Amino acid sequence: MSFDPSRFQKFYGPEGRMTLVDRALEAVMRGSISIGLRFPKYAVVASMVKPTRKLMKPSDKVFIVDDHVGVTGSGYISDLYRIVDHMRLETQRHRLLFDAAMDIGSLVDSVSGYFHSYTLYPVRPQGVAVIIAGLDKLGVQLYQVDPSGTAFYGDAFAVGANSDKALDIIETGYNPDMNLDEAINFIVSVVEKTGNPEPTIQVGYITADKPFFTRHTINGKTDAINKTSP
Repeated sequence: MSFDPSRFQKFYGPEGRMTLVDRALEAVMRGSISIGLRFPKYAVVASMVKPTRKLMKPSDKVFIVDDHVGVTGSGYISDLYRIVDHMRLETQRHRLLFDAAMDIGSLVDSVSGYFHSYTLYPVRPQGVAVIIAGLDKLGVQLYQVDPSGTAFYGDAFAVGANSDKALDIIETGYNPDMNLDEAINFIVSVVEKTGNPEPTIQVGYITADKPFFTRHTINGKTDAINKTSP
């Protein structure tokens, strides 16, 4: 049987790039911006939320996975919901088996494997990138996982529309000595500077002093932070 390169065109482009993953990344870039920041004593994730119609309630973008970990993301919201369900099942299974919270690195490995499994066969990769914040024995953790299953560890991430511009602003204004309020105000200003005046932003954070992931909603520039139900 002769080799037919056309069979692989759906997977790889002429430069060896994975075509379907590139399409998934394009879907991520069309989503509302999501940001994650890590500091020595806490991590915070945030995502702009907006309804598709005036009288519709916007979809949640920040989720509590387990007491010690939360996630946000950009891209197809249905894919985000699926990965949240996967993460919750993994953390619950770990608690049942080991009577202990799942470490963040192992959870990220599971998420990476979940994403990567959709790149091995002729199926649609997950059109979402996620930012995971949590706390374990190694301290405060912050990761990003993209549709290919590649995981990144660091102090600042941004995914979604205008994320490159947001990262440029973050790299200039990030200060490891920021307190939590300053970090949240900084995130709001970054979202505004990417072309979103008076945004509604969901925020989630975890601190070394209070090891429970907490979620809030901020409306525009108001100083009041309104707690939402998990």
